[in-house]
Amino acid sequence: MLFRRSKSLALPEVIEGCRREKPAAQKQLFEAYYSFGVNICLRYAATREEAEEMFDDGFLRVLNKISYYDSDQPFDAWFRTVMVHSAIDHYRRNKSPLVYADIDEAYEVGETDALLERLAADEILAVVQQLPPAYRTVFSLHVVDGYSHPEIAQMLGIHEGTSRSNLAKARQKLQELLIEWTSTNSVNRRNYV
Repeated sequence: MLFRRSKSLALPEVIEGCRREKPAAQKQLFEAYYSFGVNICLRYAATREEAEEMFDDGFLRVLNKISYYDSDQPFDAWFRTVMVHSAIDHYRRNKSPLVYADIDEAYEVGETDALLERLAADEILAVVQQLPPAYRTVFSLHVVDGYSHPEIAQMLGIHEGTSRSNLAKARQKLQELLIEWTSTNSVNRRNYV
């Protein structure tokens, strides 16, 4: 897991306190889920500041919609879904209509597994954050979060072909960035081995 939550957090009590709009419970939830939420948003953001802005919007949404949370379901999954939707909404508000290219079939890009194996998670995230917003969003939704192209098209208000095209272009751009990243940083990485 990408974050450590306090083992002493009594989540059901904190959630109930948030439902009653108790500031102390809201603060506990914020502190317990800050790292988790920001790490989700970082996949969709170009910078940490943008991810924190997405998180803030998402956390407000969590507090506003916590009465809809079904306590029979895992809270982490519900929280993650709210954060992803917050990131998508942020993307929609800030997207540029010129980024899209709609094609029926997207070509597949060669495998980059060998490059990925040599990079740490934070290095991969740094490379993904260099993608244009449309590519980064579709890549994260499809590859990381497992949404299908029809689902992505509906969420983002684009055509399914556009989703496929953006994913193919994201993979191609990622491959270029990873090759550049590994060649630039291979000297630095050897010093740590």
